[in-house]
Amino acid sequence: MLLPALVIILVIQIYPFLSGVRMSLTNYNLLKPGKEKFIGLQNYAELLTEDKTFFGALGFSFLYGVSIVIFSYILGLLIAALLNMKMKGRGIYRAVVLMPWVIAPMVMAANWLWLLNDQFGLINHVLVSLGILKKPILFLTTKYMTRFTVIMIGVWKNLPFMTITLLAGMQGISSDLYEAARIDGAGKIQNFFYITLPCLRSVSKVSVTLLLIWAFNGFENIFLLTEGGPNGYTMVLPIYAYNLAFFRSRMGYASAASVMMLLCMVILTLINQKFSREAE
Repeated sequence: MLLPALVIILVIQIYPFLSGVRMSLTNYNLLKPGKEKFIGLQNYAELLTEDKTFFGALGFSFLYGVSIVIFSYILGLLIAALLNMKMKGRGIYRAVVLMPWVIAPMVMAANWLWLLNDQFGLINHVLVSLGILKKPILFLTTKYMTRFTVIMIGVWKNLPFMTITLLAGMQGISSDLYEAARIDGAGKIQNFFYITLPCLRSVSKVSVTLLLIWAFNGFENIFLLTEGGPNGYTMVLPIYAYNLAFFRSRMGYASAASVMMLLCMVILTLINQKFSREAE
């Protein structure tokens, strides 16, 4: 009964992974077909000793992934708590929260590029017109502002996932716990910290792990907004490996970078799991 599914998994997932690992041990180049040679760990040695761009992309990948998880969790927790309250139009608010998640990445990027443009963007136009700013903000042209901007857009894009999963977890908490706490004299803040948060531990563990993996592997958001620029300030490992493979034709070297990215992702996940177990 399981054999068909296992065969599909082997073909679609495991075989490409093993093929990529094998390719990372060669000098395979798209411009030199048929001249592939086994070079062992030479690609990895070059990555770790000579390639400064790799370490820059690695550092921002960590910053990007961890920042998205932290901000998305905090904001998602607050929004989920509000949406869990009884209010008119609660279904409409929940649908609105989902909108960033269902918008196509190309549409999302086009709209944000227009909103953030320093010449005719809506955000700068409103801020300058109201006298809040004297000159437009260069959202996507300076180092720190560009990094901050792509991280905040990443949070905006992934916030619905965190909000909905936490909201589902809150709705699964028995009302008897809150009723017992109310009888004992507990207020809303005490209920939140001593009932809601502990009961959300398992949901939080899964959602944080998934979002960490997705954010660390994030490609389309940054690629469509900055393509890793300016000057590589927003370069992440997926875009770096993509450029190596399809712009520099170094498929073997790009495969090594991808394997290193996988190892870093595994380390991040294990660290997250360890802290989650200690919190329990």
